[in-house]
Amino acid sequence: MKKHNLLVVIVAVVECIAFTAQPVQAAKYSKAEAKQVKYFQRKYKNLDKAQYNRNSIYQQAPNFANPFSPGVLNPAYISTTMDYVNYYRDLVGLPSEANPDDANRSAQIGAASLAAVNASASLQAHGLINYLRPNYISENDWGIAENATLGNINFLDDAHSASAGEIVTDLMREDNNIAGAGNIGHRAIILSTRATRMGIGAAYGMSTDMLYSVEYGLFADDILRAPVKSRIVYPAAKVFPYELVGKDTPWSYSTTKRISSKPKIYITDLTKNKKKRYRATQVRNFKTLFYGEGYTTTITYRPGKVKLVNTHKYKVQIGKYYTYTFRFFRQKG
Repeated sequence: MKKHNLLVVIVAVVECIAFTAQPVQAAKYSKAEAKQVKYFQRKYKNLDKAQYNRNSIYQQAPNFANPFSPGVLNPAYISTTMDYVNYYRDLVGLPSEANPDDANRSAQIGAASLAAVNASASLQAHGLINYLRPNYISENDWGIAENATLGNINFLDDAHSASAGEIVTDLMREDNNIAGAGNIGHRAIILSTRATRMGIGAAYGMSTDMLYSVEYGLFADDILRAPVKSRIVYPAAKVFPYELVGKDTPWSYSTTKRISSKPKIYITDLTKNKKKRYRATQVRNFKTLFYGEGYTTTITYRPGKVKLVNTHKYKVQIGKYYTYTFRFFRQKG
């Protein structure tokens, strides 16, 4: 199942990093780490893993004709999507977001509008740029769709079935954001330090098996709120799921500080060799691009040649700005 993620800025092409899925040696967790690991493993276990398809994702299917109806999603799909969003927010120490009905309706109009025009997996899907409004969709609904699709969009080709969690995780990891390597715009919306709410929409293409998923998470009043945290790092400090970092996953440091340079970043495997530092690669400074999500500066990078091993503890040094440690754990226990 091929996945495409979209955002609005083009950046550099992807290079490879060293990554291993095979543990080299087991490491012991401290009591505090073990307590956190058990907490997150319990939360993950309780997340719904159900698969959805064209028949089960809707409570009421869209009507791509006059009178237009965007459809109504299965309530379980919406609640599960938000459960994953808030699980990931909890991992980095952010409060949960609400899921109001009006935001869901706007997101559903956005997803159904994408489906109505069989939108291609391109950056122009955001805001429905250069797409013509079908005559059965009102100007008011089209305007709502244009706004809602400025949030996160996930495209799944030939999506005969998919879980809500797979879609959120794909956006969170940012392994294949076609806006370019290192761009974490989807992650920034999920982990916004200003956001208080999010709407969820999804629809299958009118004449294709493309599943359009919309996370409507950009609201004018939220953008004006003060950030609830001064920094967010990925992987998060303390403990972090091993499953959320792969060979194509950008790491990130987002902060309310203004940083104009590209700092040197080093990663150390404290479990294997405390004296060996690995320099990060593909360091990019997106500066204020994600200011609306709460970040004056966002720096992304790849961890270089360091091997990523479950249970190992790592130190990340981001220039003179921030140094922290974290230990990997498996969500499934």
